[in-house]
Amino acid sequence: MRGLFAPFRFLSVSGQPNTEFWLTQCIILASTVLGVYLASFAGFEIAVDFDRYQSTSDVYNLERSLEAEFVDNIEKVETWIADYPEGPMTWHAANLAPRERHKLDDMVWETMRYSQRTFEVDPAIITGVRRFYSDIEAQMTIMFMQQNANGMAKHALKNMQEIAATARADVLPLLQSEIQRLDGELAKMTD
Repeated sequence: MRGLFAPFRFLSVSGQPNTEFWLTQCIILASTVLGVYLASFAGFEIAVDFDRYQSTSDVYNLERSLEAEFVDNIEKVETWIADYPEGPMTWHAANLAPRERHKLDDMVWETMRYSQRTFEVDPAIITGVRRFYSDIEAQMTIMFMQQNANGMAKHALKNMQEIAATARADVLPLLQSEIQRLDGELAKMTD
């Protein structure tokens, strides 16, 4: 019998096969591997949840900033339209620097070009805001033209009014509902 166990001599402790020792060692090894696997899985899950929270939080903050700037710009355009009949020369007199006096604030909009989270914003919102800025800019260019101060300016004012009304009626509610959705998501993640 001794010859049969000769190749497994390395398993013996104090000359006799010690199966209890090796069984406990195998159990310790298996429990260590299982423990490391479970701990890494839990860590991975926490990291994924944190990344999802960070991404949602970044998009939420981006959209909140965009909303504030967008509302300010809509109100600014509406004020220009209301004030035009009282002071059209502020739009047409070169010495009053009309382009400098009638600028939209676009810091957030310009900054979004360099943000990693911009394309996580709903494309309808980005398109609506982009159209607002470009359409208002085009109408403002017409307004600044001195040679057509009266005829084209009134048409441009009407167009600006329609653009602002469309932005307020269509794009702004979409942006606000997206912000509310993200706010709800963030609340669920923190609970």
